Amino acid sequence: MIQWFDTLWALLAWLLLSGILIFTIYAIIQSWIEKEFRAVKRLVLTFLVLGFFHALLFIFLPDWTGDWIFILYVLGLLSLLILILAPWPVKTGSTLTEVPPRVDERTIMFSRSELEPGSDRFKEYYQNHPEHVKTDNEFRSSPGLLDKNSLFYHPLLFSAAEASFFTVEALQSKTDGPVGNMESKTDPQNMWRFINSWALEMDCHSIAVTLLKPEHLYTVGGRRHNYNEIVENNHSHAIVFTVEMDADRVAASPRAPIIQESSYQYLKAGMVAVQIAAFLRKNGFPATAHIDGKYQVRCPQIARDAGLGELGRMSLLMTPKLGPRVRIGVVTTSAPLPLKKIKPDHSMIRFCRICKKCADTCPSQALSFAHNESVGGEMQWTVNQEKCFNYWCKIGTDCGRCIAVCPFSHPNNLFHNIVRFFIKTSPIFSRLALYLDNSLYGRKPPSRDLPKWMEVD
Repeated sequence: MIQWFDTLWALLAWLLLSGILIFTIYAIIQSWIEKEFRAVKRLVLTFLVLGFFHALLFIFLPDWTGDWIFILYVLGLLSLLILILAPWPVKTGSTLTEVPPRVDERTIMFSRSELEPGSDRFKEYYQNHPEHVKTDNEFRSSPGLLDKNSLFYHPLLFSAAEASFFTVEALQSKTDGPVGNMESKTDPQNMWRFINSWALEMDCHSIAVTLLKPEHLYTVGGRRHNYNEIVENNHSHAIVFTVEMDADRVAASPRAPIIQESSYQYLKAGMVAVQIAAFLRKNGFPATAHIDGKYQVRCPQIARDAGLGELGRMSLLMTPKLGPRVRIGVVTTSAPLPLKKIKPDHSMIRFCRICKKCADTCPSQALSFAHNESVGGEMQWTVNQEKCFNYWCKIGTDCGRCIAVCPFSHPNNLFHNIVRFFIKTSPIFSRLALYLDNSLYGRKPPSRDLPKWMEVD
């Protein structure tokens, strides 16, 4: 009986250490594939240390198994694992306490950047918003996005980004159109099942549908095509989806690959949205695609309400498997698509509260280190959009350092998904995960080299 008892403890200890060693080996291999060589070095060192203790366990196992110190060691290891991995309730989130106010699109930086100095629109805006004159004069004195005089000018990648934006602009005339005469006889459930599968076939990462709320809409249009126009949209539903941004190109931020990648994903999201909207109109349902340069809606808020993620410290959508490393597309429609009950998950908000890597790394210091707070009845973080955009205009790209350093932006694979799963369940593990992320990848990870195919003379 005693021998059996001792063997059980020995086996348990051996299994625990072996499991940790195997996971460490897998982490080394995966880090090498991801070209995270700092992580590889530190994981190899960890493996050697753990392997040494594993060898000691084998050598002295007969002498240890019956010792109370050994039993306490195993119990302590098990208790630590249980404490770290045990699920805890999430008490922080973005719960609405009242209806958030709608936003005037004319106040956002993209709209303000399109104002032509000396024009009637220019004079009118700054007469109504004199508080923006000083900050906006700053970005107008800088080279600007995709300008050849900007800090990170790259002739080929900047041209590629411009080509994507050019194509997106060509799609803007296709976002709406006449509705077919006959409503589809297809059951809404089957129609939604088809749209969902079709979107995934078009390389979308995730897709969902939600009710369209007034606070999702801008109050007044602010871009060239609809400046000063009252936003009117009577659709009942919103289809929202995400497309993945390439991890290597994001990691090279704030240099040229980031704007080449983001512009391309805006294009991809636009193509998907235009097709879905056209499909719905062909089946007799009004539908409008909302794409870059022609939005009536606030995409991150719709995606959050549809259950695709949460709004994190950088005020971008944080998805469970890709973090903020996505672009969003939206189609609004009157099609009675089925709604799925959303169970709020605020674990990423909880993690954002302790992480702050994006704020630490932000070159323009546009992100807050404070806790999220109630803004218009909604718990959220605010971003200094003037600081952020002014930096963009100096470097010529849309920066993306906050996206690159976010621990949730790591590739969508088993290694990182295991970490994400336990971050979701345990606040103690969240702190451990943040410590490990800082140790393996750095608190302020440097920009990655350009992907090889982009290194063209």
